[in-house]
Amino acid sequence: MKQAVIIGASGGLGGALAHLLLSRGGWQVLGTHHQTEPLWQHALMTWRALDVRVETEIAALMTQVPKIDLLINTTGILTSPHHGPEKSIRHFNAEHMMLSFEINTAPILNLAKHAQAALKASHQPIIVALSARVGSIADNDLGGWYSYRSAKAALNMAVKTLAIEWQRSLPMATLIAYHPGTVRTALSAPFLKSDSAKITLSPEDAAEHCLQLLDTLTPTHTGSFWDWRGQNIPW
Repeated sequence: MKQAVIIGASGGLGGALAHLLLSRGGWQVLGTHHQTEPLWQHALMTWRALDVRVETEIAALMTQVPKIDLLINTTGILTSPHHGPEKSIRHFNAEHMMLSFEINTAPILNLAKHAQAALKASHQPIIVALSARVGSIADNDLGGWYSYRSAKAALNMAVKTLAIEWQRSLPMATLIAYHPGTVRTALSAPFLKSDSAKITLSPEDAAEHCLQLLDTLTPTHTGSFWDWRGQNIPW
């Protein structure tokens, strides 16, 4: 049996990924939840509570998993109770930016830090950091969204830097940043229009696209940035 760890499996995309892996067979899944309690169970699904902002909780979780073949972090934040994506510099708030970095950027590094032993136990582990196209500096033609863009750009740099280190210490690992498209989840819901179904993906379709891409990757692809169409995104 292969072992997947899905951070944020109680969310829309994380849950869809867990369901899809379990339906494929040959997988057991450890999924985490935080504010949203899981509403479903499966014989090969294990649930654990986790706050990705707390390193000690991440460390404790990783001691429970002797091997990880697939690690996916689907957690992220676009808005906070008092702040949304900044349309102008007038709306910038440093506290909101720090929260965005705390949730969008730092967790993948803490996860990697404490999962190394379990990843080394796998033949060819895959690690996926959920990024966003708006984190691409080269692709930024619209501006705005200072905190989210900056946090995702920093996440991309973290992925690239860690992939270089792991080419020496974990050479069979494949670590990527991944843009899943605009998925109809709670994160994107406030920004979707009534006719947005044509340009968005259901969590189930987004999960299928993600796993289809992962099926094609090898360690030679580590440190790269992909979208749901299977295309490279410029940094």
